[in-house]
Amino acid sequence: MEIILQLVVEGLLLGTFYGFMALGFTLTWGVLNILNLAYGSLIIIGSYLTYLLFNFLGLDPLLSLPISFALGAVFGALLQRILISRVMTFEPFMVLILTFGLDILLSHTLNLIFRADIRSIDVSYAEKSILIGPFIFSFVKLIVFFVSVLLTLLLYLFMSRTWTGKAIRAVALDREGATLVGINPSQIFLITMAIGTGIAFCAGSLYGTMQGFTPFDGGFLTIKAFLVSIIGGLGRVESALAGGLFLGILEIFVSFYFGEEWKFFASLILMLAFLIFRPRGLLGGKYYGLT
Repeated sequence: MEIILQLVVEGLLLGTFYGFMALGFTLTWGVLNILNLAYGSLIIIGSYLTYLLFNFLGLDPLLSLPISFALGAVFGALLQRILISRVMTFEPFMVLILTFGLDILLSHTLNLIFRADIRSIDVSYAEKSILIGPFIFSFVKLIVFFVSVLLTLLLYLFMSRTWTGKAIRAVALDREGATLVGINPSQIFLITMAIGTGIAFCAGSLYGTMQGFTPFDGGFLTIKAFLVSIIGGLGRVESALAGGLFLGILEIFVSFYFGEEWKFFASLILMLAFLIFRPRGLLGGKYYGLT
């Protein structure tokens, strides 16, 4: 029983980070109705940014989070204004081509600058563990868990309590209806992309403290965000969190009982099951892109 409880807790720790990591992806998908295939590379940019701040300025990854979010928000706003807004009126396939090309560009640019060597953010508390009752937890994982919960809660409050957050939800639900009540969808798209990219950069800051990374890890992280979005649903903070927890617990149990190599296969089977039997996900409601 203790082993099962340990696995559940480990799954919750991992799943909470997955949920936070996928927030930007599911938000832009649900509001802008686009699949951002460059999302994983944006996360890796956040990892490298935090790596530079830590190694050259001695700034702890937790203290670099506001910088990561601010720079990510600016970068996301520029992407929306300069690139994505120009193809949103075309077929969705055009956005896929654009973001896929952007992903290749970003990953190879990172490779030119940093090479393909595995980098890591070696904080002083990386090897520490905490004993809570009969359970042992990595100190870094606990920090990432609490930070992910806090940032997810802040985004939830922003989405539910502020006018801008409610406007984002209105555009996700009914774009034409939101326009009729005075909301400018183009402005909301810009804000949403800025928030989503800022979240990606912050997720990269946390990701770099947990494990090593290379310029070409973005594709893997995009798939993770996609899986969380399908399982949890689109356009809502609680949907991403539910999807992340579900995926995190599944991966931990599959890895323990069947081996690490089976967890990705199990995740894909789960995704297919949701697409067939519950395409809106666990908590996903109606949104603009759903017909």
